[in-house]
Amino acid sequence: MAAYSVAETKAQLSVLLQAAESGEEITITRRGVAVAVLSPVKKAMSSVDWERVRACQHRMQPSKTARQRDWTELVRVMRDKA
Repeated sequence: MAAYSVAETKAQLSVLLQAAESGEEITITRRGVAVAVLSPVKKAMSSVDWERVRACQHRMQPSKTARQRDWTELVRVMRDKA
């Protein structure tokens, strides 16, 4: 993890953002004391494709166990198959 002063960070912000995008964590210091960390954003799970959920639901056998599945389980199964 690299450390940069506030002045260096301001001068090289574009470069440091690119480094963060590639996974590097950068410490920002003021007078030699760490005050912040610039790090990549964790990607959130993509939104649910409800059309795929409905299509999967229609393909499922209409057995008693299939009717009892809740939406959370159905979405988890679809995400694992993607």
